[in-house]
Amino acid sequence: MAKNMDITIFWRALAGIGIIGLIGLCVVWNGWLTPVQSIPRSIEIILLVAPLLYFVRGVLHGNRDTFIAVMLVSFIYMLMGIWYAFSEEEKVYGYLMIVFSLFLFFGSLLNVWILDKRDKLRNVS
Repeated sequence: MAKNMDITIFWRALAGIGIIGLIGLCVVWNGWLTPVQSIPRSIEIILLVAPLLYFVRGVLHGNRDTFIAVMLVSFIYMLMGIWYAFSEEEKVYGYLMIVFSLFLFFGSLLNVWILDKRDKLRNVS
């Protein structure tokens, strides 16, 4: 049972790195590093960061329902990352967004899978 606890800590940390990384990336890139800006920086930062901020507490505390919801949200950021990866000026931003959204997705997915497996074993015993 201790082995499962250690692995859930790892997957929760991976999801935490993903969500904090996406927030940091969106703020730093759109605040200072972006070469092309078509809308005001503050509006773009709010639109990109607000959905993630809603889920930060649940991810860091290991809330199963939050992990399920944030898996769906990570797909949106994955698609945006793919979109930006095809732009010549924002290629690095796109690749980093893809990496962090993959961290968030797989950390959440495997954490939910292990938590469900552990709960199923508890109910059988």
